[in-house]
Formats: sequence, structure tokens, C-alpha cells
Amino acid sequence: MHLSKDMLKKMILEKGLLTNYADIEAQLTPNGVDVRLAAIVEIVNGGRLAVAKTDNLAPKLGTAVVLKGFEERLKGYELKEMHVVDSGIVKLDRLKPYLVLTCEELNTPSSLMSHITPRSSLFRLTQSLLGCSFVEAGYKGFLTFMLLPFTDSQIELGSRFAQLSFTELTGEAHYEQQKESNYQGGKLF
Repeated sequence: MHLSKDMLKKMILEKGLLTNYADIEAQLTPNGVDVRLAAIVEIVNGGRLAVAKTDNLAPKLGTAVVLKGFEERLKGYELKEMHVVDSGIVKLDRLKPYLVLTCEELNTPSSLMSHITPRSSLFRLTQSLLGCSFVEAGYKGFLTFMLLPFTDSQIELGSRFAQLSFTELTGEAHYEQQKESNYQGGKLF
């Protein structure tokens, strides 16, 4: 069963399901909640996904533009440079992949999972696709997606670019107990 707007609002306000939101009324939708863009990071060269986790290679990152207050999200990652801004419009280059990070953080209980979809305004206005999936029950942290623009366009930091909807599970899942929970807390890779 998907959570309704009223139930979602109650869980956000009373249980902290989502934090770091700007305006809960503006971000809630009839069946989900919009998340905002905190940072955008160029991907310069792709990495490698291997059978053995120890053989994985992270992609090479380029320039990052991040909203002031969210720069901690990129701590520990090798970047060409990082620009911390109060606000700003970022130019997206055609067919260049980017990692994009949310302002909001999830505190998902073990009885809920979340589905992620791009807002239609993202592809209508920036002609971009958002690589995303779902969030496992029990996940806690900010979210990272891949953004791929098909044309030169622009996106403003702080804009709503994706929507989360939540599904109640029958029983509980425990993300932290699975064999691999690499991304707990919002790790890029």
C-alpha cells in the first residue's frame, strides 16, 4: 500500500521520515514528496563494477557545485574542485553524466520502502534523464542519482527535481542486516 499525502506528512512531522526539507507544504504531492538538489558533480571517467566488491573502481569526479551547508556530503571524495554557493544555476553539458545529491535525508523505518521518480519538469525543461531506482527499507541518509542531459541546459541548486513515494511492507526488512549495505548514510560509492 502506498502512503497518502496526509499519512506521509504525519510521518515526516512526527517521526522524522524526511529531514532537511524547505517547505513541507510545497514539497508534498498527492502521493509523495519532492526532493531538492543540494549538489551536482561532474563524472569525468566511469568506474568499474566487478564481481568482487574489492575490485570495484569508483568513477573519476570533476567539478562539484554544492549549496552552502551541504558541502559535508562530498567530504572524502577526490574532486577536481568544489564551489560552495549560497544559490546558483549550474550549466549542464549535453551528454555529460553528473551525480546529483538531495538536500533531504531519509530516515526510513524497516516497514517502508521508497520509490524514486524524476519530476516531469526535469525532463521537460532540461531534457535530462535521472538514473534512479528505489530505496530499501531501513535506509538512512541523503540520496544520490545520476543525471544525464541530452542537450545543453541549466538547473538551479535547490530546485525540486525528483519525487519519492513510499510503500508499506508486510513485515519488516532490516537494511543494516543485509550482506552489503554500502550506501547507508548517503555514500556516493
